Amino acid sequence: MLIDKVNQHATFYLYGAQVVAYGAYRAIKHLTGQIPQGFVVSNAQDQPKQIEGIPVITPENLHWDAFVIVAVTELLQETVVKSLHQRGIRDFFLLTAHEEHLLMEAYFDSLGLFPAAKIFKNTMPSDFAMYEVCNYRDKPLSSPPTRKTFEHTLQAGAALTDSRIAEFTDDTGQNISAKNPQYCEMSAVYWIWKNQWHDWVGIEHYRRHLLVTPDMLTDNVDAILPLPYICYPDTLSQFRRFVSEDVLRALLVALQELHPGEYNRYLSILQGQYQYTYNLLCAQWEVFDDYCAWFFRITEYLESMGDKVSDIKNTRALSYVAEVLTNLYFMSHRQWRVKHVEKAIFV
Repeated sequence: MLIDKVNQHATFYLYGAQVVAYGAYRAIKHLTGQIPQGFVVSNAQDQPKQIEGIPVITPENLHWDAFVIVAVTELLQETVVKSLHQRGIRDFFLLTAHEEHLLMEAYFDSLGLFPAAKIFKNTMPSDFAMYEVCNYRDKPLSSPPTRKTFEHTLQAGAALTDSRIAEFTDDTGQNISAKNPQYCEMSAVYWIWKNQWHDWVGIEHYRRHLLVTPDMLTDNVDAILPLPYICYPDTLSQFRRFVSEDVLRALLVALQELHPGEYNRYLSILQGQYQYTYNLLCAQWEVFDDYCAWFFRITEYLESMGDKVSDIKNTRALSYVAEVLTNLYFMSHRQWRVKHVEKAIFV
């Protein structure tokens, strides 16, 4: 485990300066009392000069015998490792999605936050489906996942192509399949909401799976999500990395207009640091139905603002809004008993 490796070294560096690296920093500092010598980034442009007093540096500043924790998404880790090898650095630890989960689970458990899902014998629901959302543009995976019997492929944006690559497509019944370029995987979520029904239903992606098993689904749990990331300095700053200020303002207007009584609570969540990402979730149908009704009312309002905010019409801004809304929903609806499981990333 990473903590054991950190304890074996007098100093260490974190390669990365976004949510994976920042979360690792917070967890390592809390669990060991140690802090990195620096956050390492390939390109310092558009990066902060420091994070909580710790310098953000480039690989040129690393000595060959440095111990480096590679804390970037697995999609980038191979490139980072090649860069380290070129500099003669061999002492590194890959913070894979699995290792990251173990680290953050230990951290949150020590704080009494974001409890883990447990396995209960003889409590499996009669009807459970996880939908793996895919798209005809998806790149082939070198190590595709083996799907379980309860996992089904669902093609998002099927109305935009003649290609059919999945068990289900989102262009039948009530659908917003043609809006997939704006909504991304949420066009598939809409289709499930309007055309399917299950005791428990879940959403995952062709390269990101939520490691839920039927024996975790009990009457004592309402929803299961991956552990949240920790954003620096807050979730609003993370959101600003992907959308324009016009989109952010439009979202705040929509929240204030549609939920004036909850607006301050939503704002405090946005100004906090915890962020559920990727729209990965599994929930009892009552929760899923409530989440979708709340979610799509807000996005429909945002669509009505599209003439004034062109990014809403012409870009995938709504897909980034979707992550923020999923986070707001589950962080604010405290009546739901939410547990957490590992997410797997396939490359």
